[in-house]
Amino acid sequence: MNYKLKLIAAALLSTGTIACTDVQTNSNSTVQATPLQNRLAGVEQKVESLLAQLTLEEKVSLVHANSKFAIASVERLGIHEMWMSDGPHGVRKEVSRDSWKSAGWTDDQSTYLPPLTTVAASWNPEMAQLHGNVLGAEARHRRKDVILGPGVNLARLPTYGRNFEYFGEDPYLASVMVIPEIKAIQANDVAANLKHYALNTQELNRQKVDAIPGERALREVYLPVFEAGVKEAGVYTIMGAYNSFRGTNANQSKYLVNDILKGEWGFDGVLLTDWDVNINTYDAAMNGLDIEMGTRAESFDDYKLAKPFLKMLKEGKIPVAVLDDKIRRILRVQLRIGMMDKNRLSGQRNIPEHREAARKIAEEGIVLLKNDGVLPLVKDELQNILVLGPNTDKEHGKGGGSSQVKSLYEISPLEGLKTKLGDDVNITFLRTRSDTGIPAIAGDYIIRSNPGTGTPAWQVSNWKEKARKNWKHWSWVPDSAYTAPADSSMEHVTMKTTIKPLESGVHTLKLSAIGDFRLKVNGKKILTHSSEDGKEFNYPLELSIDKEYKFELQYDGNQNFVLGWDAPSSLFASKEEYIAAAKAADAVIYFGGLSHADDRESQDRVDMKLPNGQDTVIANLLAANSDTVVFLNAGSAVEMPWVNNAKAIMWGWYGGMEGGHAYADALFGDVNPSGKMPITLPVALEDTAAIALNDYNSKESFYKEGVFIGYRWFEQQNIKPIFPFGHGLSYTTFSYDNVELSSANISSGEEVEIKVKVTNTGKVAGSEIVQLYLNDVEASVDRPAKELKGFSKVWLEPGETKTVAMTLKQRDLSFWDVNTNDWLAEAGQFDILIGASHTDIKLNTSFMYQ
Repeated sequence: MNYKLKLIAAALLSTGTIACTDVQTNSNSTVQATPLQNRLAGVEQKVESLLAQLTLEEKVSLVHANSKFAIASVERLGIHEMWMSDGPHGVRKEVSRDSWKSAGWTDDQSTYLPPLTTVAASWNPEMAQLHGNVLGAEARHRRKDVILGPGVNLARLPTYGRNFEYFGEDPYLASVMVIPEIKAIQANDVAANLKHYALNTQELNRQKVDAIPGERALREVYLPVFEAGVKEAGVYTIMGAYNSFRGTNANQSKYLVNDILKGEWGFDGVLLTDWDVNINTYDAAMNGLDIEMGTRAESFDDYKLAKPFLKMLKEGKIPVAVLDDKIRRILRVQLRIGMMDKNRLSGQRNIPEHREAARKIAEEGIVLLKNDGVLPLVKDELQNILVLGPNTDKEHGKGGGSSQVKSLYEISPLEGLKTKLGDDVNITFLRTRSDTGIPAIAGDYIIRSNPGTGTPAWQVSNWKEKARKNWKHWSWVPDSAYTAPADSSMEHVTMKTTIKPLESGVHTLKLSAIGDFRLKVNGKKILTHSSEDGKEFNYPLELSIDKEYKFELQYDGNQNFVLGWDAPSSLFASKEEYIAAAKAADAVIYFGGLSHADDRESQDRVDMKLPNGQDTVIANLLAANSDTVVFLNAGSAVEMPWVNNAKAIMWGWYGGMEGGHAYADALFGDVNPSGKMPITLPVALEDTAAIALNDYNSKESFYKEGVFIGYRWFEQQNIKPIFPFGHGLSYTTFSYDNVELSSANISSGEEVEIKVKVTNTGKVAGSEIVQLYLNDVEASVDRPAKELKGFSKVWLEPGETKTVAMTLKQRDLSFWDVNTNDWLAEAGQFDILIGASHTDIKLNTSFMYQ
């Protein structure tokens, strides 16, 4: 642990944010149990006592929601309502008890932490612990009993809408990082909620798509992180996935829940549903679901585990013993987190130490992808900096879906630079957009927001026929543009939003559409246009700054349309303006990437392109000033067609409330970037397994790539990505040497320790992440050429050498044997490959397993 992190941890401990649960001794060295140990020791006896006193109706009231985020109380027995809250990187703002509308609280702000992909990019379990400590303490201070996180579904698809919430693409990395996260949350008397169990790897038709993986893929790739959360971290609650698993909803899968989760792994906590899940009463009750949250029904009593469940119990169709098992689990969790304990921790929120923790996590997650002598920037050498790009002044905390956070503030990249440079350097900020094609109407004019993302949006309704009588589904999109699915014969789409002009005058509408297009403004039909070639069509529209306008777009076709306009004054610099400014500036920084209009729950991206023509602007800037720094915020991979011309690329994920400060520190060298990619960055979407194998659709996914997820697939197929898994540069350099094994021959049950010396050969201090990949030289089944099985982050002063030690256990050597339904490590040679990334291997050695 470096010095700065020690200071943060010490401060959190001194304020009581980190719960200390170690055994204490008195002056006579007599071991004394802590209050927590006394509480846990009496849990099972108390569970049985309470269970015996509950009526059947009271028991049923505890297994389904009685509000949006709570289950019922039984006050006569001291059983209080159990309150839950989103989300995985900050406690969500308070919503109304029985609806998704805001509760109107003015004191429900919470620390906006960097999402878990940033934590994963740190490759530092201490950052996961720090993250969990803040999250748990703040949830407790908001009087929450369960915090709905961490999320751990793997990034199988680059366009998956929720990648930004999770730990990346590798099961080992995710498993190592989730353990301290869970332990830290629960040390604050709050139950962590591991989600979504299992195989929730797409948002496309997430409630109904059926996941049908092979057994090896299930066991080796998608379940290990959940297994680690149960066996190693002792997680108290788990949330089931929306999707089906092999023909039935994952929440009521006997195989996933009763056989594996509660059987093989011995999970003794609570399995609860996500909100609006496709279950039925009998299967859910019999196959291990404990709490039903968020079903669409007239009342909470109409939930599947409410009156219908009670009726089946009374009729003898479901044994009462099944219900009693659920109640034991619920009471066990409540007692473990101290819901009936007067000495329960109270938590803390929005304290300086939490903000410092957010900043530290953001710093450690920043990845320097490319640097040909441009970074770090030197303040004393600069007089004029040009900053551009859509993320320059954007805030991200209030978007993303259920993970949205209402924070006291959020430092944007522009604010971070201004604070860093003060009045010593002139900062010019220009807004830009592509000059090719028709740009959609800018979000600045849109005053209607997607309630799930907090970003300006259009509500989209899809209909079965042109008359728009039979509705199919609805969604939200950020732009006044639509592209029909590739396999569509005809789409009937209506898009609505509310627009407020920024100035009065003629706004020249600019339309390109292939098909039939109609526009209504405040209910009045303004234009009708039909085209087969998509040629641009212009229409003048007089608008007033003091009025709001309801826009309704209707489209019938199987191609696309985009509606933009030329406002009286442009919000954006022309191509000529920003190119001239780039040539004149001492430094140029483009803050681009995605936002939560793109990375968001409930919808996958349609491609990997940067939205709104960013690629064109970046290419123009690089042509004008080859030292332009490209800084990307995104939780998922994006295309980089300009990558060969860029000298400096930095990836900042979503940085939380202190992100702008962290970014400025990294750009100017006050922080030496030390993050590594927890995902692969492909050249094109078609390079990824699910797309290449035609295994991404709204009905079913067979996980045809098997165990070859992410970097494993790229190596198997000999496909070169833009940047590989585990890649990340530094402002210093490192050398590796002298790899040693504790033994060159091991037998069943034995471990092998690997040691390697790492030296900082540069001129500044920094951290290196040493990665260990394993290869089973001659296996009886197809195995990846390299599997991550160890890593260690080490801090080194210039010229300093440290020895890094990592250990391999028998499970690390094993694959899932479908013949014996168990883990199998085959005898033979195993190669160890030590490197700075999946493709940058520095050292190798081998050992024999017998």
